[in-house]
Amino acid sequence: MTYSLQRQLSVWLGWTILAFGVLASGISFWFAYDEAQEYQDNMLHQVAMALGPRYEPPSDGPALNTDDEDPEDRIVIQSLDSNRAAVGLSLPANLLAGFHSLKIEDNRWRVYILALPSGQRIAVSQAMDARSDSAIASAFSSLLPVLGLIPLLLLLSQRVIAASLSPVRRLAQIVDARRENQFIALPLDGLPEEILPFGQSINRLLERIAISIGEQRRFIADAAHALRSPLTALTLQVQNLEFSESLTTYRDRLAPLKTGLERSRQLLDQLLTHAHQRANTDEPRQVDLVEVAKTVIEDLIHVAEDRRIELGVEQKGPVQITVQRAAIYLLLLNIVDNALCHTQEDGEVIIRIHVDGDAAVIEVIDNGPGIPEEERERVFDPFYRIPGTLATGSGLGLAIVRDIAIRLGGSVGLTSRDNGRGLVVAYRHPLTG
Repeated sequence: MTYSLQRQLSVWLGWTILAFGVLASGISFWFAYDEAQEYQDNMLHQVAMALGPRYEPPSDGPALNTDDEDPEDRIVIQSLDSNRAAVGLSLPANLLAGFHSLKIEDNRWRVYILALPSGQRIAVSQAMDARSDSAIASAFSSLLPVLGLIPLLLLLSQRVIAASLSPVRRLAQIVDARRENQFIALPLDGLPEEILPFGQSINRLLERIAISIGEQRRFIADAAHALRSPLTALTLQVQNLEFSESLTTYRDRLAPLKTGLERSRQLLDQLLTHAHQRANTDEPRQVDLVEVAKTVIEDLIHVAEDRRIELGVEQKGPVQITVQRAAIYLLLLNIVDNALCHTQEDGEVIIRIHVDGDAAVIEVIDNGPGIPEEERERVFDPFYRIPGTLATGSGLGLAIVRDIAIRLGGSVGLTSRDNGRGLVVAYRHPLTG
């Protein structure tokens, strides 16, 4: 199941902006409302201070502003002097100086009491409904900038997210424009730090794919070259059979044909083995190397018996490693098969298994002609054969061994036998692998 990262970021950022916008609006409204109320209190205080001792209450009632078009300006001014009859609102006689919120005749009033040095008290009152309406209107006016900023922030966040993800889209367009045989590294200029490791991983993958494709192309070319010669020879031998004049001649010409067919079969088997081990995806598990060696001996004992070669295994105890069993089996099978091909009759091939430090070691020791030191690296190349060698083979065995060793995380090397004659092929595998 896929999802849009841009859409997800937009949704979460949008909700965040809305949530903080609502919170900021509420806080702004509260402070604006409170400030409007404080402003109106200050207005009552200033009216009272402006009148001061000059105030003379009218004889017919309180000083009222009855402008109905602007109810917030309706202010009641009256005296609470005990020597005069209080007129106007029915205010308690014991009100102290300062602000009071009172309910008079089902209406709520804000009252400020000013006490003069003469003992006179002046009350300045304003209806709470008018004050609240004015404060709410003032508070709502303060919300307009915040409310107008929210959609702008939402639009800006969309633009920022789209611009931030544009390098990814540009990289995808570059990949889509590539042909299937182009493995050039992708340009990583301008990528964000969070995406840069992903781009670097893709470039490393492209590099590995290029190497793998190159190896496969070389392998196919070498395999085609290696198959062309024996197939040509087999074709000529079949044609010679057509012109056989006698049964004896027919049999004489049939023998090399059978030998050529056997060599071609072995070559095809090795090619299939090489392709199989490269495609092997089995999970690694605990493998007993001694048990693998005994299986290899069982599979090749008939070859050793035909050539009168002694084939056996030496071990000091079980040695277990974590590895793909099929891969380690193919590796050892090819090493032993190569040793049997290059060992003369009445020779010996010994599989020695032991632990050396932090590595498990498999050694295949023969008493054949060995390999010159200057050729020991070349023999790992596919289809390479030492000039002048008389042994049969395709030159693919050790190439398969090197390839498997690399894939398993081990290493393979060639050394001479202690007595100087023969070859030791050693595979080392870390015990922690």
